Amino acid sequence: MKKLKGLRSRFLAFSALTLAAMTSNAQAWDDRGGGFSCPVTYDKLKSALVKADNDDTTGFNNHFWGVVVNRGGVVCAVAFSGANTGSQWLSSRQIAAAKAFTANGLSLDIGSAGTSALSTAQLYRFVQPGNANVFNPLLGLEGGNVLNSELAYRGDYSSFGTPYDPMVGQRIGGTITFGGGLALYSGKTVVGGLGLSGDTACADHSVAWRARALLLLQQATPGDQLPFAKNADNTDGHPHCPNDANTQGAN
Repeated sequence: MKKLKGLRSRFLAFSALTLAAMTSNAQAWDDRGGGFSCPVTYDKLKSALVKADNDDTTGFNNHFWGVVVNRGGVVCAVAFSGANTGSQWLSSRQIAAAKAFTANGLSLDIGSAGTSALSTAQLYRFVQPGNANVFNPLLGLEGGNVLNSELAYRGDYSSFGTPYDPMVGQRIGGTITFGGGLALYSGKTVVGGLGLSGDTACADHSVAWRARALLLLQQATPGDQLPFAKNADNTDGHPHCPNDANTQGAN
């Protein structure tokens, strides 16, 4: 009897420790995301991404990866627009995550002091060496938030782009300075970022622009358009891309 009581006591103690660990992990999860919820569901992202891809006519007609981060910079939804995981460039999954992180991390609420929305496309000209037009204020920006490759590349290939994508719940980081990353807004408030990758930088931006509108997470008067360069040296804007005449959200 004493032996059974001893085993029971040890079992209860183990259960208590397990529950404490689970509670601690749950708290860590909440802390990592800053308490922010995801601005989209997987199903809504998937639906918007597929429709935006089908409607767009720019670029090489490739398919896309779409990644959403919450306001805390944590990946909360990953999807693809093709028939299966291998229907779009595999490397673009991580690039899309970095674009989402960049746009979210460098955008502010509309009407607040500062720069409001910044797309990754708008950053291009500010990071070019020898650009006399902008005095290189952000040269080396991509080194400020390096993508965590250990988190980005882990997990089973078959789970990529599903509700169980191993990037979900992780802060991947990364900085991308060409088209495809847009901040997400609820009214005038930033609620996260959307990253698209899989085609030309212009097509990525164009499809992201369409997808954001379909998600109803675009500010009333968007100010984060892709600014096409107007000179041959591309010092005053983003370079043109193949088949970019119908790029959405460009000026």
